[in-house]
Order: sequence, then structure tokens, then C-alpha cells
Amino acid sequence: MATTEVLAFDWGVSILGILDVNSNEYIPYHYGENMILGAKRITSSVGTIVSFNGNRCDLIEISRILGLSSVSEMHISGDHNDMREITSDIRWPPDPGTGSILGPGLIETYRHYFGDVAVVPPSRLQCEYEGDQFEYVASNWCDCYMAGELWKKWKRGDLRP
Repeated sequence: MATTEVLAFDWGVSILGILDVNSNEYIPYHYGENMILGAKRITSSVGTIVSFNGNRCDLIEISRILGLSSVSEMHISGDHNDMREITSDIRWPPDPGTGSILGPGLIETYRHYFGDVAVVPPSRLQCEYEGDQFEYVASNWCDCYMAGELWKKWKRGDLRP
């Protein structure tokens, strides 16, 4: 049985990072044309794409990268799971019709579910190729990783208030 693709992604001003949750392969797409390639990879994935606050930030920026005037013009081939919305709904079930998202950001949410376990980027992100962008790439990888780990825990049914 084939494994369905799961891509955790995070947008930054000059980077769009994508972590394949199944293989743990991370690719940072830097600037211009490379960011367009990353955006197309996300929207064309027929599996699941995972973000933290993607509906309110990352997908808006990806639509801009693709030259679209709004997210509503963007077609996503697979499913999107926004872990900020999912964890908010678990921890603070919404009043019907309010659409409000409660709760802290990604790092605090990750700590709530995983404790104070340090998230350390792989040593390969420190190679010369990344150069002076190491800190930013490492941070982007961490965001992708944490969103992916929250997703895996949710899919196992292990996210509790």
C-alpha cells in the first residue's frame, strides 16, 4: 500500500520551507522562482499539506507568490490541515458560528503537547550551502517539524486538551 504524501510547510519573507513528514526530507525554497516552485509543490500535492496558522497567513502568502489576488483563486489538490485551528478547537471548543481561534503560537502549542523537549535542526542544515541563512533556515525547519509532529499526534488521536 502506497504512503500518502504529507507535507508540512511554513512561509517566511524570503523562504518557503517544506518538510515531507513521511521521509523527513526538508527543502528550503529561497526567493523568487524557487519560492514559486515550492508554492506549486504545496498546491499540487494530492496528499495532505500541514501548516500552523496557514489559513490566516501562509496560504495568503502562497497565493501572492503564485501571482493570485486571493486565496480563493488558489486550487489546492489535496487536503489542508491547519494545526492552529485544530489544536484551538481541541483545547477551547468554539462557540458555534464565532470562527474564533484561541490559544498561543506554535512553540507554546508544541510545548503543551510535547513538553520542553528541545527541537534541534539536523546538522545538514548547517552546511556551507545555507551560508549565513542558517539561523533562518533552521527556524523554518523547526516550524515545519513542529507542525508535522502536531499533525502526527493528532492523526493518532493523541491530542487532548
